[in-house]
Amino acid sequence: MIDPALESQIAKLAQSMDFVLYDIVWVKENEQNILRISLTKPYDNPSDTSAPRPAITLDECALFSTALSPLLDVALEHSQAYHLEVSSPGLERTLKKPQHFTLSLGEEVSVTLKDKGAGGKNVVLEGILRTYDEESITLEGHTPIPLTQLKKVKTIFRF
Repeated sequence: MIDPALESQIAKLAQSMDFVLYDIVWVKENEQNILRISLTKPYDNPSDTSAPRPAITLDECALFSTALSPLLDVALEHSQAYHLEVSSPGLERTLKKPQHFTLSLGEEVSVTLKDKGAGGKNVVLEGILRTYDEESITLEGHTPIPLTQLKKVKTIFRF
């Protein structure tokens, strides 16, 4: 877990470079600790989420990694050895945190509900994520869905 003060510093650095901090997670893979930081870019026109979000490039991830490393060297000097990974959150990703939902407004999502449908099958809705608040989400063409009814929400990428 990243200290909230450090997360705030990382978010400010991202913002200063015209990026948006999407997520920070510690993972362990093959006995290695990895600090995985996901970045995205703000919409060109924040009031129009129907246009695609600008993509972050590999070069931009490398640039952010280089800018971030000195901060992490100081802030995490007493932590275990780790590898830093900076990337986009990916085309298809699971939405878990409030920020994930707000950053995915205007994107197509698949929503699996907790309640089973007829025959015990999962109820899955698909549509454009139009609204998110502390109580519900709304997909285009659907009534609001309470957050308590959400089992899994993930973005969809169609070729």
